[in-house]
Amino acid sequence: MKNILIFALIFNVLSCKAQEFEKLSVSKTDDSELYINDDDSTELFYYKYVPKSSIKGVLVIIPSGGELVENTLKQITLPKIAVEKGIMVIVPSINWGTDNREAEFKLLDKIFSEIVAKHKVPKDKFIIGGLSSGAMISLTYAEKATKNPEKFFLIPKGVFALDAPLDQARFYKYCEREIERNIYKPAVEEAKWIKNNWDSIYGGSPDKFPEKYLENSIYSYGAKDGGNAKYLKKMPLLMFTDLDTDWLIDQRHRDLHDWNGIDIISMINQLKIMGNENARVIVSQGKGVRLDGTKNPHSWSIMDSEVCLNWLLETLEK
Repeated sequence: MKNILIFALIFNVLSCKAQEFEKLSVSKTDDSELYINDDDSTELFYYKYVPKSSIKGVLVIIPSGGELVENTLKQITLPKIAVEKGIMVIVPSINWGTDNREAEFKLLDKIFSEIVAKHKVPKDKFIIGGLSSGAMISLTYAEKATKNPEKFFLIPKGVFALDAPLDQARFYKYCEREIERNIYKPAVEEAKWIKNNWDSIYGGSPDKFPEKYLENSIYSYGAKDGGNAKYLKKMPLLMFTDLDTDWLIDQRHRDLHDWNGIDIISMINQLKIMGNENARVIVSQGKGVRLDGTKNPHSWSIMDSEVCLNWLLETLEK
């Protein structure tokens, strides 16, 4: 009975007159731990919102690290207003995953192929995006699909990304600083985990193995054409980041060197230098609020859904 009530509540919150809501199972196993914090469940699935009108395109929204799909959808109005404008919305159960992202891409391609087969949506009408790790997955998919299109089901029409860490070499240095500061325990533990993981995968720090960090970063500051960012030079991009200096200093004792916005702004600038006039970054100030009401610039609330919707429509129409 409890599960029925929970489902009914979620349905009432997420559905609207202009759309049909459906949860579709993709797999009963999750061997790569693509989706966590779901108790003992191993099911992989996606939510699908189908507009009543003809479908203009497909918007794929990927949750942040460890965040349940339902919690993502509670924080943004984008799915509702996108469906009302004729955009199908897909939200896959990916909130964790692998280092090489192959399992994530395989699941996404399976979902994409199902959507194309059933709804006859052209493969060049998909836009993907997310927050944090969801943004990283989206950007990496776009880069790799552009680089090796034969290995992917489609190349995204565009990408939207919220506060994505882009340069692994810079992020490694942030982890070292966070560990040395040793102030906010959850962040220190996360920094230790990331640093140890990359030490294990790459053999050591970016000072010792710069080429490995360059190869695996979405963007690399100072590298020719921004490293892998060169594969985005024709990709429409809309990126969001929030500069909350009071939060950085008072809550985390960090400075601008620890802010993801540094690389986001740098990458957009690099892409514009290379001729991408459809690359844009929006920097808000103090908009970050988590689902529980706490201030945090690494949050869905930094995205203006109306602005994002207008960008989606413009990108799909081009």
